[in-house]
Amino acid sequence: MGMIPQSNATLLGDAIGSFVAWPTDLIIVGYETPTKSKAKDKGIAREIESVASQKEIPVAKKTEISKRTGAKKKNPSKYRACLHTYLETTDISDGCVRLIPMDGAIFGFEYAEPLGKEDFDQILYHTQLSVGVINTYMRYLYDKLMGPRGLEQRFSFLNPMKTNLTEMIRKPDEVRTYVVERFMADTDREKLFFLPFNTGDGGHWLLVAINPFKEIVYYLDSLHNDWTTYPAMKTIVDTIIQTVRAQRKIQVPKRKANNITWNRVECPRQRNNIDCGYYTLRFMKETLLMDRTDIPSDYFDEYRCAYYSKDQLDEIKEELCQFIIELQVL
Repeated sequence: MGMIPQSNATLLGDAIGSFVAWPTDLIIVGYETPTKSKAKDKGIAREIESVASQKEIPVAKKTEISKRTGAKKKNPSKYRACLHTYLETTDISDGCVRLIPMDGAIFGFEYAEPLGKEDFDQILYHTQLSVGVINTYMRYLYDKLMGPRGLEQRFSFLNPMKTNLTEMIRKPDEVRTYVVERFMADTDREKLFFLPFNTGDGGHWLLVAINPFKEIVYYLDSLHNDWTTYPAMKTIVDTIIQTVRAQRKIQVPKRKANNITWNRVECPRQRNNIDCGYYTLRFMKETLLMDRTDIPSDYFDEYRCAYYSKDQLDEIKEELCQFIIELQVL
């Protein structure tokens, strides 16, 4: 067999039958790109809006972050690059969506979470997170952390689509019914329920973690507000805990009827107007990794820092991208 000549062509069409040098940084190894026809079969028209943070605070002075909180730095964007390649072969840009199956054990009811171009772009380009992305990451935590470690006996989730501030104001009875049923399903043991709370209609994300057994609420807000900023949220959470108390037939003196403990946690603080969703996801992940149903007021020693680094936030995005690829919904 003769030698194949090296090419001096400037266009790919002129280089057929010869070797062409190609930059190594443009080569992705180990991932198979799906065909266009496979993706087209799964297209679904999208008609939902994203819910995300619009709050803004001044940029804080950089503070040294604990070495123990560092995120993985090797190949920091390989799954995002892979997901981007997948999406380019699909009909997502045409307004279609993909459905993420949600088992009934995650939120108390079974359904499929739709993700469309807006949601994927949020992960790929670090913009404000929608409720769909938040819920997808909670399924990731359920599948990858809670299930393998048996943590579903100590932790659970509340669906933020049903419990955001808009729903609490417009449909308080429906919110109470949903949350009370979730709490009452586990009255025989102590359990911490994660509620990623959104201020509604494109608002701010924060984490409310509720231990109904001990009647303690942990409030983690990356803007460092406290619960008085959202009085409707506090009122309905207190009412839900009191309702569960009554259904469990727990007797307390009248003077202590409102003695529900709210702890404001000094958690890491965001430094821009888009990171609140990523912070909320890390708060849940780190609490699960610690396997503690109590959250210290000054946060966990292992994860204490002034703010999360870019690598720590990129870690969340990489986990999401890898998980979506593994689900084979594209």
